[in-house]
Amino acid sequence: MTQEMTDLLIRLRSFRDARNWQKFHSSKNLAISVSVEASELLELFQWELESGSTNSQLKTRVEDEAADVFLYLLMLCDKLGVDLIQAANNKIDTNEIRFPVSRSYGIPK
Repeated sequence: MTQEMTDLLIRLRSFRDARNWQKFHSSKNLAISVSVEASELLELFQWELESGSTNSQLKTRVEDEAADVFLYLLMLCDKLGVDLIQAANNKIDTNEIRFPVSRSYGIPK
């Protein structure tokens, strides 16, 4: 884990512990919270036109919701002892094998 991620995790644990919230942070509750926050992120785009244009207000809202998803996911991984950076790298390694460029280039499957 990078120093930046470690520092963020320490800050997040401190925030949680100062409020005595750890007792509410079961794996189930954290996983549910990841899904709820991801749905709130998705909701920002529910009626967006296909143009893909963004404005600064939307960007700010996306930052807030994306941070919520990230923080809950980080707490879930911390609880389960998952190194999120390593897991992400492992997933990319797996996907490089599953989806070689020669068979996947330009195909959205």
